[in-house]
Amino acid sequence: TNSPLFSTIALTLIHFLWQGLAVAVILKSALMVTPKQHSRLRYFFSSFAMLVNLILPLLTFAILYQPEHLIASSQGDISSNHLMGLSLLAKDSSMNADILIALPYLTVVWLTTILCLSGKLIYQMISVNQLPKHKSPLPYIALNNRFIELVNILGMRKAPQLIVSLSVKVPMAIGWLKPVVLLPVSMVTGLTSAQLDMLLLHELAHIRRHDYLVNLIQSIVEIVLFSH
Repeated sequence: TNSPLFSTIALTLIHFLWQGLAVAVILKSALMVTPKQHSRLRYFFSSFAMLVNLILPLLTFAILYQPEHLIASSQGDISSNHLMGLSLLAKDSSMNADILIALPYLTVVWLTTILCLSGKLIYQMISVNQLPKHKSPLPYIALNNRFIELVNILGMRKAPQLIVSLSVKVPMAIGWLKPVVLLPVSMVTGLTSAQLDMLLLHELAHIRRHDYLVNLIQSIVEIVLFSH
């Protein structure tokens, strides 16, 4: 209960409640004044706000982590200087002392939940990475040639791998360093050439914009800051 590290983590989480709200308000304001036609700019604002939400707790922790002050506080030397922001929560010293004692338990709950959510994310990533193994035995040479043409049209330096999958029901792009486009078998025979082009271009756009990596970062942010 007198762990300086755990107390500071809890304080960081508490401070992020107003910090994250401030970021959300600023982002909402920026999106309101940015025309919807400027999709790239809106995407940049949203991605930047997500990264700021990840950086803010790290900066807050670096500022608040003062082990000697927290140890002194836990031993009864309670002051607003030692509580590093707890005075914003309560002005009464006895109440501050109670809050300080409870902080490490808050961190334990936070860490336990993160462990569970991280396990779930790892399981999902493993499951997704198994999907390319269930490929169609048919070659689909003409489709692959058209896929390469679309890659060249988009000006992509490295062509992703196209796999006609037996295990997916919707098209998807997975992977970052070695991206793969998965296309359901049913769509190869059930769609026109123009419709297939639209689907493939859509998935290639995800790869060119590194959406898989962005989504992974977003998942990490959502796990670490799930309490917000």
